[in-house]
This record gives sequence, structure tokens and C-alpha cells, in this order.
Amino acid sequence: MNRSGTLPTPSDAVLVRLANIAVHAEELLAPDQPTAKARVGLTKAKNDRRRTMEALLVLLADPEVHGYVAKLEKLGILPVKG
Repeated sequence: MNRSGTLPTPSDAVLVRLANIAVHAEELLAPDQPTAKARVGLTKAKNDRRRTMEALLVLLADPEVHGYVAKLEKLGILPVKG
């Protein structure tokens, strides 16, 4: 915790990006479920997962998100990377 005993306050932009990361992570980790009744081929499923992973990586590389995560790591709040 910082001097005042609270977490650093993220900007609205960081909060939106973190929410996007959570949504994309849920999509990526969820069992395959076709969202429509149309048949979904294996290639389309792989491409959808690839696009989701790319979106996650872009969000994680965002300088504001990276800076906020670094603050939390410095405070010892996040797990240590292996």
C-alpha cells in the first residue's frame, strides 16, 4: 500500500483497458461455444482465438496499463512473475 494506505488510483482510460483485458481473457479461456447457431469451422475458431490474443497483447502493452501494473507490482500487490 502507498503512504495513505490505499491503492494508486487508475485513470479512466486504464480502467477501460483493464476491463477490456478481462473480457478478452474470458473469451480466450472460455470453452469453445459458438455464439450463433451457424456452424463454426475449426479455422474460424482458431482465427477468432488469434485475434483475441492479439487484442490482449496490444492492451497489455499499453503504456498506461503497463505503468499502473508496475505501480501495483512495486507495492507487492500482484503475484511475482515466474
